[in-house]
Amino acid sequence: MSVTPRPVAPVSSTSTVRVANERALFEVLCRGGHLSAPELVGATGLSKPTVGIALGELEELGLVEQVGRRTGSTGRAPRVYRLSPSAGGALAIDVGRQWVRGARVDLAGQVVRRAQREADGRPASALVEEVLGLADELVADEPGADGGTPAGGHAVSHTVLGSPGVYDAAADVIRLAPNLPGWEERSVLARLRRRLPGTLVVENDINLAALAELDGLRVDGEDTDDFVFVSVGTGLGMGVISHGRLLRGARGAAGEISYLPADPSTPSSPTRLEELTGSASVVSAAREAGLEAISAVDVFDAARRGSSRARVVVAREAERVALALTAVVAVLDPPLVILGGGVGRNGDLLLDPIRAVLRERLPLPPPEIRVSRLGVDAPLQGALADGLVRARQHAFEAATAVA
Repeated sequence: MSVTPRPVAPVSSTSTVRVANERALFEVLCRGGHLSAPELVGATGLSKPTVGIALGELEELGLVEQVGRRTGSTGRAPRVYRLSPSAGGALAIDVGRQWVRGARVDLAGQVVRRAQREADGRPASALVEEVLGLADELVADEPGADGGTPAGGHAVSHTVLGSPGVYDAAADVIRLAPNLPGWEERSVLARLRRRLPGTLVVENDINLAALAELDGLRVDGEDTDDFVFVSVGTGLGMGVISHGRLLRGARGAAGEISYLPADPSTPSSPTRLEELTGSASVVSAAREAGLEAISAVDVFDAARRGSSRARVVVAREAERVALALTAVVAVLDPPLVILGGGVGRNGDLLLDPIRAVLRERLPLPPPEIRVSRLGVDAPLQGALADGLVRARQHAFEAATAVA
């Protein structure tokens, strides 16, 4: 169900306190899932009568619903509440050179639909149509159980789009996305903005992967709000989390380590670090070593099977990734580095030699280095997490606008 903002009138102190109480319960339910009134009293510090009144108001606004009673307790079983799934939702779309992946999440945090389509290096005009077609597929309502009223029609207030490159908010264009031909043209975002549901939010895909890592760390109970996520795959990129927030930089380009010069011998066109560490570099080195490799996966698999030539290529890759991390650690001094991407996730072969190189090159002990557990869906998961936060904030503010 969509929530229509009520007309705004002068705010009284009573209404301010009421909304503050409602927000306190709403935020706890955002974190806690299914909770009873006594649990909400303990989590918020509000009195039992205040919690009861606020819950009733949130139910009336359509933001909260009852989902049964808590069993196993003495006395009368307390009612259990959750955010109402139908009060809002968000769309997440991850655009890559080979695939476009998407998902829709409701306000309770449940992913209600997923879909993906092949991109296959298509030009921007065709890629835009794939994105729009995917979005239509994700928001299409399924028929209800009786074949009549649609079920699951969660209003999408935001679409979060993950993309390679840097989003220039002032010009409303994506820059530095050479792997997607034509994707930097102004018309791309203009067309997407006109036709995608809700407010369009554009974010770098590696930044979104970093947000997904942060979400995963918190779910696991790890108190780690400062780390860098470094993706080594087709390209090289980094997302920086500082004090629990994404560090974007003045122009959104923080973490673009692929442009670091790795060979200053030709100042007019120096070799970029991405050219030395990406999957294409791994394949090229393998072929030079006499291996029949089609992809980086082939090289790492050969190394696991004991191929000495493949192991030499992998050792070279580890040294070059360590070169990138040396620069990162020297500038940011993070306590944790998480490696991802098609190349970076080969931790069984890369982590030990990377750590050895860092110990040699850095003046202080290197940070903890681990491999991401999220896989190729990390940017999409980050887009879902970001979209859910935005959708919940929108739904609450729209529903509680003072009458």
